[in-house]
Amino acid sequence: MAARRRGVRGFDGAVLRAARMRRGMAEEDLGRATGIAASLICAYEDGRRAPEWKTLAAFATALSCAIDELRPGHATTMEDLRCGAGQNQAGAAAAAGLTRSGYAMLENGYTRTLKSDVAAKLASAWNVDKDEVAGAHAAAIQAVGEPAPVLEGAVLDGLAVHFGVSSEALLALARTMQSRTGRNQTEGRSS
Repeated sequence: MAARRRGVRGFDGAVLRAARMRRGMAEEDLGRATGIAASLICAYEDGRRAPEWKTLAAFATALSCAIDELRPGHATTMEDLRCGAGQNQAGAAAAAGLTRSGYAMLENGYTRTLKSDVAAKLASAWNVDKDEVAGAHAAAIQAVGEPAPVLEGAVLDGLAVHFGVSSEALLALARTMQSRTGRNQTEGRSS
């Protein structure tokens, strides 16, 4: 099994190189502006490495561009904002006043509603604007696609504990059952 490449998802080294060259900067110039070794910048540009979120933010600042310009086709997610703040899911959950699994459901777009007070707490913890958190949550919902079964928060956590499975496994089972039910209803109509 291949190891998952660490770093920001959706990063494109060729885009970094193009942005650097548009600014007339050598790898060494970008290195001086960001405090990152030119050899590491070369590895990022060649696709051998992917930068962490804070490094990507430093590149965007030095190149006077938006972070998402260096990740074409990838909207900023709650995971990006959380990792950019150097926080794990448990820390984000504590900052938001949620359980870890409740926060994970929110981050992954399975919880469709982001309460205003939760968005404000996360924005404060991550040192970003509340609208950025809302936008990142909307991107997660869009990535999920179909509506999630009505299993979230305390209900999901309670059922998971009752059945001795993780919240994620229980939600996956509910999705499987939902898709089978949809197929059965469609097959029933065509008979």
